[in-house]
Amino acid sequence: MSAKVRVGCKVNLFLAITGVREDGYHELETLFYPVPEPHDVLEFAPGEAAKAGPDGREPARVAEGFALWCSEAGLETSSNIVAKAYEAFAARTGFRPELTALLTKGIPHGAGLGGGSADAAAMLAWLNAGAGGKALSPEELSALAAKLGADVPFFLMNRPAWATGIGERLAPADVDFSGMTMLVAVPSERVNTAWAYKAWDTAHFHASGERMRTQGVNKLAAIPLCPRGINRLLLRGRLFANSFEQVVFKAYPRVRMLKERLLNLGAAAACMSGSGSSVFALFEEHALAAKAASGIKQQGVLVYFSSI
Repeated sequence: MSAKVRVGCKVNLFLAITGVREDGYHELETLFYPVPEPHDVLEFAPGEAAKAGPDGREPARVAEGFALWCSEAGLETSSNIVAKAYEAFAARTGFRPELTALLTKGIPHGAGLGGGSADAAAMLAWLNAGAGGKALSPEELSALAAKLGADVPFFLMNRPAWATGIGERLAPADVDFSGMTMLVAVPSERVNTAWAYKAWDTAHFHASGERMRTQGVNKLAAIPLCPRGINRLLLRGRLFANSFEQVVFKAYPRVRMLKERLLNLGAAAACMSGSGSSVFALFEEHALAAKAASGIKQQGVLVYFSSI
């Protein structure tokens, strides 16, 4: 069945790197929050492959049974996470429908917003809904999603969630910003996630060269559901923190200045998302958020609003 899906993104209300495992993966404590803007659009055309995308280009055959058109032509490859999601689901279940996906990108790359992971989750959810007797249980689908990326399972859940491990262990979180306005600001700088982790490692090596294991800094880590009243803690800045800010702000001072600018313009709270470069801010008044957006747009920053 054809479908057109609006795919939102996420911000990390809190992110702490708590250590490095023996296999090199970093352990995290993070609080994911789904955000409707910016967004991608993913359109599914099952059956006979679509003859052309919106711009007239023919979709690229990137897997057996699967063709992909993207508004950014360079993403039409088998390494695209949407193509990987299709292939992983087909290999796991044997359900391999003839399908074309049309992906219109609106979520910036290298901004820490999880656009690729969100697209992959949308692909998995669509396939699972149409797989009939081959469909996976929610637990099986989440496990498959985690193999594609640590935050893909979160986008299947699509509600505020506390994540630990490498980001794959999820518990729903009671976070409600109703009536507030979230502004997501994306500067021209783009931050490579692999670089950010390497920079963090370098900053936390012992003199001996041994990787340091940090102590968890989030006092709510042992609480499976964030307690009511957490909003007050967040808005007082007690949880708005991101381990990546230390290294990213040093290498990309304009990102640091963007956060400072948002706070100076009246944001109740602001923080970098993921490994950057986006900075999100919460405003108690929409008019104040609009005024702030007007100010930073003049600096060549992309700005997105979400009334939540």
